[in-house]
Amino acid sequence: MKKTTALWTLTLMVSFSCAAMAVEPSGSASHSSVLTMTTPAEAPPQAASGPQWKSRDEYDAYSAMANEKDPDKQIALAQAFIQKFPTSDFISGAYTVEMTVYAKKGNTDQAIDAAKKVLSSDANNLDALAFLSYVFPFKYKKEDPNAATELTQAQANAQHGLEVLQKLQKPASVSQDAYDTYVKAKRALFNGTVGFVALQQTNYPDAIKYLKQAKQDNPSDVYTVYRLALAYLLSSPPDDDNGIWYYSRALDLAKAANDPNVADWEKYLNQTYLAYHGTDTGLSDIEAQAKTQSDPPAGFAVGKVQPPPAKTGNNTVDAFNDLTYQLKLGGVTAQNQWDAIKGQPISNFGGTVESVEKGDDPKTFLIHIAVLPDTKSSDGYDIVLKDSTQPNVKNLAKDDSVLFKGTLDSYVATPSMILTLVGEVTSDLPDKPPAKGRPAHHGSGK
Repeated sequence: MKKTTALWTLTLMVSFSCAAMAVEPSGSASHSSVLTMTTPAEAPPQAASGPQWKSRDEYDAYSAMANEKDPDKQIALAQAFIQKFPTSDFISGAYTVEMTVYAKKGNTDQAIDAAKKVLSSDANNLDALAFLSYVFPFKYKKEDPNAATELTQAQANAQHGLEVLQKLQKPASVSQDAYDTYVKAKRALFNGTVGFVALQQTNYPDAIKYLKQAKQDNPSDVYTVYRLALAYLLSSPPDDDNGIWYYSRALDLAKAANDPNVADWEKYLNQTYLAYHGTDTGLSDIEAQAKTQSDPPAGFAVGKVQPPPAKTGNNTVDAFNDLTYQLKLGGVTAQNQWDAIKGQPISNFGGTVESVEKGDDPKTFLIHIAVLPDTKSSDGYDIVLKDSTQPNVKNLAKDDSVLFKGTLDSYVATPSMILTLVGEVTSDLPDKPPAKGRPAHHGSGK
């Protein structure tokens, strides 16, 4: 998966500005589980209980930091506040300023360090928990020596964020819509990270459970939908129907966002669909549906094409089935098969004549030959043999047995599969037309 700092920064800026709300100290040691209309950069008012200003100097320093508009100066003021007032009840606010500014500047590693410091002084800080939960999937590398520990910590942070959200209280001054928007955004992040961790741990049932909950709150998040698709596809047994649907949905969201993963994801989807369905036909229809619906319709199923015909023991019948099976599937599968066999010679084929007729060239005869028993019984044909070297083929009659050879020239797949060969009959041909009462059949054959 390709990762871009710009993507992190953009999403974080949206997250931190969501509904103009953030968590601030208010009234108790677990103050950050209470929602207020202040931003992390505002100086909280003095409260009768809970966090307290220890001096006017401390309050003024915090206010100066909070009101500074220049990012570099704001970070410097935050660091100065932290150094001068290390025991301040509002130290987490200074670390939050660092985290927020570093995130906006794209300094992700420094923002992560600041977020951890926020949590060391305010374990319930939703902004810090949300930030760490968001960046973790993009920073995680399974080959890191501490990968297992990192997964455990990320899961703990996200689970704790969900617990804090459950205890969150809506202030009377905050509208229900604004409150719901805030909660959904945070809850989607936390559930998404728990789902991501489960995906890395190959715990696919939990991955599906939490990623579905994240998608419910944020149905247009491309990475949530992408990871949900993977969880379905990697399950044992795979759920290819849901996996292919959500992968199609993720691909459409990625295209809309100009995501750098589009080419890789499109290739993977095509390969997955082809392997499961047997042909690429129908995939474009699924992609069109997934573009307008976040979830598959009731009863949706990709379905599988029919398996290759079983061997019959008849060499000609089995050879014909092998040649034509993939051609019947259509799409890229059929094209690839035809590209591989067009112009190739075949020989030692046999069948029964259905009809003989003149071709466009007066010297060419078209011998329609049934190879498959079902075709013969329905008075159809499977082969059109273009023979321009043997005028006596005109003497063949319906139901005559023949051997033939030729090179593959063309085919049609509907309404039934018919191969056209340029070649000749290799068995003996009659010198004369059929005897009276057994006329040659010169119709179209179908």
